[in-house]
Amino acid sequence: MRPMAYAAAALMLVFTVACNDRDRQDTASRVDNAAEQAGEDVREGANDVEEAAEDATADLRGYSYERRDEFRRDVRERLNRMDEELAELERDTKEGADQARKDAVAAARDARRAVEADVKRLDEATESNWDELKLRVSESFDSADHALRSLRPDAKPMGGTGGPS
Repeated sequence: MRPMAYAAAALMLVFTVACNDRDRQDTASRVDNAAEQAGEDVREGANDVEEAAEDATADLRGYSYERRDEFRRDVRERLNRMDEELAELERDTKEGADQARKDAVAAARDARRAVEADVKRLDEATESNWDELKLRVSESFDSADHALRSLRPDAKPMGGTGGPS
């Protein structure tokens, strides 16, 4: 009877250990699948954010020479919005504001003027130099937009949260 009890106990131990290995493998597999899915979700989210950022700046580089009037109109609308935001920033920058803030607002204003100068060059655009002029306008607009974004109240230094770490 004892050998049979030992055999039954050994058999139960084997079944228990085998089940635990199977459970561990199943759990590990589920964890791997969840990690893979989370990684895909993160990559997808990063792509969505990147696409949204591209859409938000409305990549001006896609306009053909035939669509130059539309390009000018879009740039002009954006410059008008930029002017409004700059005027508000200048109004909100009090006399007691630190010099760095005043200088940053002035730099944003200068960057905006550079866009205007590049936009004026578009009047002389030909089909052969269109892409170069359009690129220049796009780059100067992006630079001015970056200068403005850094002045917004929700801007955080170096991408941080603004709070203690």
